[in-house]
Amino acid sequence: MGSFVTACAGAALLLAWAQNRKVSALALWGLANIVVAAGIFSLMLGSALHQPVWSMLGGSLLVLAPGLMWKAARTFDAKPAPLALALLGPVAVGLANGVPGMRDIAGSLGLATGAVYFFAAATTFWLGRKERLAARWPITVLTAVHAAVMSISAYSSFMGFTGEGEMQGGVFAIANDGVYDLPSVMNLFGFVLYFESMIFAIGTAVCIVALVKERIEAASRMAANIDPLTGIANRAAFMKRAERTLERCRRESAPVSVMMFDLDRFKAVNDTFGHAVGDDVIRKFCEVAAAALRPNDVFGRIGGEEFAVALPGSSIEAAVVRAERIRASFAENCRFIGGHRVDTTVSGGVSASVNGEQTLSALLEYSDIALYRAKAEGRNRVKRADQPRPEGGSSNVLRVA
Repeated sequence: MGSFVTACAGAALLLAWAQNRKVSALALWGLANIVVAAGIFSLMLGSALHQPVWSMLGGSLLVLAPGLMWKAARTFDAKPAPLALALLGPVAVGLANGVPGMRDIAGSLGLATGAVYFFAAATTFWLGRKERLAARWPITVLTAVHAAVMSISAYSSFMGFTGEGEMQGGVFAIANDGVYDLPSVMNLFGFVLYFESMIFAIGTAVCIVALVKERIEAASRMAANIDPLTGIANRAAFMKRAERTLERCRRESAPVSVMMFDLDRFKAVNDTFGHAVGDDVIRKFCEVAAAALRPNDVFGRIGGEEFAVALPGSSIEAAVVRAERIRASFAENCRFIGGHRVDTTVSGGVSASVNGEQTLSALLEYSDIALYRAKAEGRNRVKRADQPRPEGGSSNVLRVA
């Protein structure tokens, strides 16, 4: 039953990998399950044929599987996982089985080595928790519990609390003579651990597939919201995030400012130096602007060479200072791009909410008017939109300063 369950889990994971060839963690985890099935089957042959070599092979395979799962966990989180480390455990157990004086502890060594691999895999999943994937938690718990089970099994085997050849948590302790005593499995402790190993095989197979699916879906959502050239928010994502920011500031009676930027004479850059240099100019602006912004500011590309920023909690005076800093820094850093002297500059317009009553589209419109006033007055400057204070009351209409 153990061999059948783990083989099915492995086959399902390999099928999933066939549909997602770039996710090698699926192949590694599936292969590990196949190795477990082969290891159990080898031990069964050793018992039926009374051939110690099969039991020795089975023991080594059952230590190889945890090493492969550790490598799969590391690969999933794009961390280095040398194959030599995954093979170190089974090689050590295989050598121990080949030495007459070491055979007594070979089974305990195999269980302990497997526990180390599983604890390392669980730690890897836990350390990657900043990537908010729901399936990461159950696979971490399942792997950690399985590691604890194997640790208990290793201790029990070493201390002689369990019978020779007894199966512990899906891994067999090899008897002194290399023969597996099948009836000893049926004691209660061995049965509980055997049942846990099947839960681990099925549960982790489901979780690793769910992890891959979640990551793909998250990547798709991000791709839909990210400008592919610059890596910042695209127009749709900017509008959505900026609307939420404006609403939050309205509830908290906090100011919010909006900046708009447009690269000066950008068409001439493309026509003179080519689109590759033009793309580098756009990326350079995003790099400069991002360095001058706060983590909670909303920055997006809303057109070809047009950008917008929403600054929560910022007055128009503070926003103008920040916009000037971006303008000056960009002019300084964009004199040369790719060995070409481009001397590209940027113009900006800034507006701010008045009593929290302006909509995002209105603020963008006011900033846009101020931006093109900056263009008309010679470019490479920042203009602000101010609220007029006519006699007889206040107005929500902004004028360009």
